[in-house]
Amino acid sequence: MRARARIMHRRYGSDAYYRARERARRPEGRRTRYWTKVAVEVARLEGREIGVHASDRWR
Repeated sequence: MRARARIMHRRYGSDAYYRARERARRPEGRRTRYWTKVAVEVARLEGREIGVHASDRWR
């Protein structure tokens, strides 16, 4: 997950978190949990506080 998060962060920059969240919202069972963990790791890399801003909750 950390490796995937780093790759996404390098490739997509500030959009990496939102792309990971979009993938986590797809109804694919276990993959949903994986992408949620990737999104959390991307947020950690970016120094983002999850759920603080309204745009984080509704985007």
